[in-house]
Amino acid sequence: DEQFFGGTKADIEVARNAINIPILRKDFTLEKYHIIEAKSMGADAILLIAAAMKPNTLKDLAEFAKSLGLEVLLEVHNLAELHGHYNQYVDVLGINNRNLKTFEVSLETSVKIQEEIPTDQVKISESGISSIKNIHYLKQFGFDGFLIGENFMKTKNPGEACKAFLEELNEG
Repeated sequence: DEQFFGGTKADIEVARNAINIPILRKDFTLEKYHIIEAKSMGADAILLIAAAMKPNTLKDLAEFAKSLGLEVLLEVHNLAELHGHYNQYVDVLGINNRNLKTFEVSLETSVKIQEEIPTDQVKISESGISSIKNIHYLKQFGFDGFLIGENFMKTKNPGEACKAFLEELNEG
């Protein structure tokens, strides 16, 4: 999404030609056409945001994505979204730590919600992760990965900031 996430469709195509690792289309996927677009651009996974749609719609889109060979990242913000939207087509469950009503960020959102997730489910924590300390804290609760964007995008050179962050993480 260009307006909210600062990306373009061409970004995925460039990335696909440059790397050989999975690519997530982080966009507002709201209909099957968006999923077809993601596949045609070279994405390996799509983002489905529970807050953006009804549970049945999300399940239908997740099933369609799976039929095209795409992975599904379900993003939830609270327990109600988890219980209402989680389904068998979800590959990765993302817990967004940002409250959509207040825009406050708390890592405790991830800690609280993860208690209700099946232990074999791949889960990531999203938003508000700004330090190695945050990652070590969340790993204690079984998180498999972390979606970090804003922390790097606020810098002059996001690529260098990400590289330095990863180097520090690997040292510790």
